Amino acid sequence: MRPYELMLLIDPSLEEPREEVSRVEDVVRGLGGEVAKTDVWGRKKLAYPILKQTEGFYSITKCSMEQAALKELDRLLKLRQDVWRHMIIRLDEE
Repeated sequence: MRPYELMLLIDPSLEEPREEVSRVEDVVRGLGGEVAKTDVWGRKKLAYPILKQTEGFYSITKCSMEQAALKELDRLLKLRQDVWRHMIIRLDEE
């Protein structure tokens, strides 16, 4: 398994945006990955409006998973309406 960093930008108008972060962690685990650490940044001002919103809820999750599962993770994140943006970055192996 390779290490990755998953950045999420979530709709801040949710009752509890941290629940959406934990649901995404469950998706990673469901695809055979391991979640090492989640860093929740909270509400931050956006550089440009998204869906007429000027703030977003940010979180960064460090995880490990097989390369073959990345495509499915990307597809599943695109289907989630509360996840506005996401970015998956491969980290250097230590």
